[in-house]
Amino acid sequence: MPEPEILRWETLTKKRFDQIDRSQAVVMVTCSPLEVHGPHLPLGADCLEGEGLAERTLRHLPERHQARTFLKLPFVYAASDPVPQPGSIAFRPTTTQAVLEDLGRSLAAQGFQNVVVSNFHGSPRHFVSIEKACHDVSKATGMNMIPIFSLMLGRLNERGDSELGQVLGQLEGVTAEDFDGDTHGGLVETSQLLALHPDWVDPDYKELPKRTVEMWMEENGQKKKRADGRKLSEFPDLLRGFKAGLTYFTEETYTGQPGRASAELGEQILDLLAGRTAEALVEILEGKLDREHWHSPVWKLQPLFTSGLAFRFFNALLNVPKAVG
Repeated sequence: MPEPEILRWETLTKKRFDQIDRSQAVVMVTCSPLEVHGPHLPLGADCLEGEGLAERTLRHLPERHQARTFLKLPFVYAASDPVPQPGSIAFRPTTTQAVLEDLGRSLAAQGFQNVVVSNFHGSPRHFVSIEKACHDVSKATGMNMIPIFSLMLGRLNERGDSELGQVLGQLEGVTAEDFDGDTHGGLVETSQLLALHPDWVDPDYKELPKRTVEMWMEENGQKKKRADGRKLSEFPDLLRGFKAGLTYFTEETYTGQPGRASAELGEQILDLLAGRTAEALVEILEGKLDREHWHSPVWKLQPLFTSGLAFRFFNALLNVPKAVG
């Protein structure tokens, strides 16, 4: 089956644009940060992975949907919580929401019914802000503005696969333990970039040792507690864990083991995640999945992640560097 055709919005003429059936078309946009991903990955890694996830998802759609027109907008890099390193660019969650809300309302006014917002940045303050914007626009306009990264997280959690390592550990040549502590610029992201844009990955990635926040804390005489089943009385310990992670990234630029990455593993990861995402996307396009099920597992806590007051409070509490947060 041939791959779906994707039209780049910025290349279209007015004549070509007016030929598109906007009620059946799907607009795609990725919203992820420009941020440091180790010494070996491009600063746009999350944007490139977000676009890769969206485009790979289209390959997994059934033929009846692949015949649609797909239009790709340039990526949006208004995102919060990048690692605090020179090269990262930070925005407030409220800015992310405002940009996407304006975008969605503009597209709705032009008659578009389906907008897919992709992402590959794991900060809840970022991806829940995308969810909030998509939720509000969809509710206000009646269009489908779909946060597919959150949709993917929700679908994985629905199947009992709450941790990415549990899912990816099923792939050939790796185990769940290989993904312990792999949250940024490590095995997962390096493999995906080797599959998507190998020319933009520094070949020295093979020499990088495994590094995790847990290893760093032990080296500094600290011990990190798991958050599973955490009670409210243990909240200070949770905050100390977040603070340790923030401090870690002022010194280090990646977590995980990028040296074990491969393009072959990246292809497997993309196909697995895109396949799960496509299942849910089809249900939305066919009106079979209610909006309340489009969310990530942490959606119920969205006021803590999306309000400007909460953003300022936690930044002050954790002493987030102002240049990047």
